[in-house]
Amino acid sequence: MLTRQTTQLLRCARFQNSFGFTLIELLVVITISGILAAISMPFFLNRANSAKQAEAKTYIGTLNRAQQAYATEHAQFSNSTTALGVNIREHNNYKYEIKLDGNGNSYVVHYADSQAAKLHAYVGMTAFVQSSDGTPALCTILCEADLPQEGRTISPVHNQASIDCAPGTQDVTKNR
Repeated sequence: MLTRQTTQLLRCARFQNSFGFTLIELLVVITISGILAAISMPFFLNRANSAKQAEAKTYIGTLNRAQQAYATEHAQFSNSTTALGVNIREHNNYKYEIKLDGNGNSYVVHYADSQAAKLHAYVGMTAFVQSSDGTPALCTILCEADLPQEGRTISPVHNQASIDCAPGTQDVTKNR
């Protein structure tokens, strides 16, 4: 026959065993969590790079449109973001630069130079071209380097009738 004290001890022993996790259970949970983190980490890093690249594309596109408006009013291009009314925040991801042709009357190139090897470089151009009927027109293009690279990509090709992305780059405005 069980005494009262023995019954209490058995009850405490059962109570202690019903709470907490064993070391094996904890190791299994930690291992599964590590595997899931290893699988999902590249996805999140890729999303972060995509966001950085989207910012560069947005800035270059904004510069292209601002140059169109500026050239319409002043019959030339500007190399000043202040004159264009554009505020570009500098980051560690991209370095932005505006380059005019010799006199600023024919075309302007906007660079987003990648500061990391995992990011694509971008370049945009706004230029005066002649349409097929001979009237002048303002055209823009936004090109992305085919491969991620650190530094600057090749400028678009400008001729009297059109502007095109250089070899090694692709027109991202066609993908919209």
